[in-house]
Amino acid sequence: MKIKRLFSTLLMATALFGSAKTAMAADEPVSSIQDLLVTPTRVVFEGNMPTTELALVNRSEKPHTYAISFVQCRMSETGEIKEIDATTPPDPQEHFADSLVRFTPRRVILEPRQVQMVRMMLRKPADLAEGEYRSHLSFRLIPSAENAVKPDSVSSGIQIKLIPIYGVTIPVIVRQGSLKATTRLSGLHFDAKGLRLTIEREGNRSTYGDLVVQWKGKGKAITVGEINGIAVYTPNPERTVSMALSPPKGVELRGGEMIVRYMGKENDKEQLIAEGQIAVP
Repeated sequence: MKIKRLFSTLLMATALFGSAKTAMAADEPVSSIQDLLVTPTRVVFEGNMPTTELALVNRSEKPHTYAISFVQCRMSETGEIKEIDATTPPDPQEHFADSLVRFTPRRVILEPRQVQMVRMMLRKPADLAEGEYRSHLSFRLIPSAENAVKPDSVSSGIQIKLIPIYGVTIPVIVRQGSLKATTRLSGLHFDAKGLRLTIEREGNRSTYGDLVVQWKGKGKAITVGEINGIAVYTPNPERTVSMALSPPKGVELRGGEMIVRYMGKENDKEQLIAEGQIAVP
């Protein structure tokens, strides 16, 4: 990503959230991970891409400290991302990227509205096997000392507060070799709750794109639903998606056809990954 484009994104995001305030109790730890803006929200090393950068922005009015590290995560069939702990049985089909990517810094202190760059470098061994490698970069909020330890006014002792550590993760993907994936949409079902479907994936690379739902009745097709940033990570063969639809006022979703497109981008050009239709009586 070009630095000029990156900082344009940061300026827009800072302007958008600059006036936002978070209401919370007086003894609650300062905000949460919502104060941290990370861009881009995913990193893919492929082709001849040896380095890249992430930008971190503190959107709050107070300084925050974040610890940065790699964690291993697994995606469920519904798209939920869960961290893998030491008790989780290994999956021989999972390949991790943490040993292939170096980054700096590993800890940052961000003043209000401050921008911090995180530099990343790919180091692939010569004998790296073909495949897709994925780990997640975690940004964890470290509570300040005054929030973690607070004087006890009754006993004049020290009161220890247990504060949850908030964090966000972004995927870091390394692709080695000529990787392919085939995708199709199945199980389309529409009812009063909305639309449900399954994205089926085959191959040795993940898929990533936007789901766009169009309704075609007697007139031209109109967009009635959209979800951005839908991934199906390896080695998962499928992901189920449920989405609410929002037709324009006066449009009834009856007596027509619903068209669902899974759209991705390749070299900054939009492309169709998969498509499905369902007739609605």
